[in-house]
Amino acid sequence: MKTFSEIIDYIVGAGKGKTEKNFRALVLQGILAGMFIAMGAVGYFKLVAYTVDPGLGKFLGALIFPTGIIAILLLGSELFTSDCMAILSVYKKSVKLGRFMKMLITVLCANLVGAIIMAYLCTGAGIFSEHMLEIIIKSAVAKTSMPIDQMFISAILCNIIVCSGVMMAYSAKTVIGKIMAIWFPIAVFVLSGTEHIVANMFYIIMSYINGAAITIPSILTSFGVVALGNFIGGGIIIAGINYFLDKDLNVAKGNSDSKLTDVVTKAVN
Repeated sequence: MKTFSEIIDYIVGAGKGKTEKNFRALVLQGILAGMFIAMGAVGYFKLVAYTVDPGLGKFLGALIFPTGIIAILLLGSELFTSDCMAILSVYKKSVKLGRFMKMLITVLCANLVGAIIMAYLCTGAGIFSEHMLEIIIKSAVAKTSMPIDQMFISAILCNIIVCSGVMMAYSAKTVIGKIMAIWFPIAVFVLSGTEHIVANMFYIIMSYINGAAITIPSILTSFGVVALGNFIGGGIIIAGINYFLDKDLNVAKGNSDSKLTDVVTKAVN
């Protein structure tokens, strides 16, 4: 297991690497991440729709949904929500803010493309029954008609949960360790019903192309509010707190090492 400082260094290095990545590779990995999240959502809705007990269906669906996040983690795809946390590289002065935000917006747009592709593929393949579509459309209508303040706060909470899980996965050194570390926090996020921009992209676009009574302005408003909330949850709260923690712990370690050196020096003399 990595130490806290090693996890922070890894995130800072990852943030720097993301900003230096070839543009086409960044876009393609972002598209894949959008598709992977939708893949987990397909499994979730299948279980919710066809499990007799609704509570059990949501629980089982929450255990399947992390498949998409696990694929992103292990295959190195680019997901907006977890990439928000990589702003630690800006706080640590390894990357300029403008360059980081350009990368993050590129990833968000690529995630949207991936979600759109999966929405059309799922519709064309006919894998969702009328009952499943009813559930997805009901979810999408609720997400786009939610009060703005509630939507915003829900999005902040969502990415606090998600980024905490991703940090836990970064602490592991083995594949099975990474999977187990991220599985349960992502299941908690799904059960919480909080707002995740990339998952919402798939739900809402899937609903829109299948006749949901939602408008383009309501979709764009939802996307904007949730993306901003997710950024604050992961990029300001989680990344910010961990930045100051790392800074304070390093100061404490430096003071401790200095005292130890003084003790040794006095003992030798």
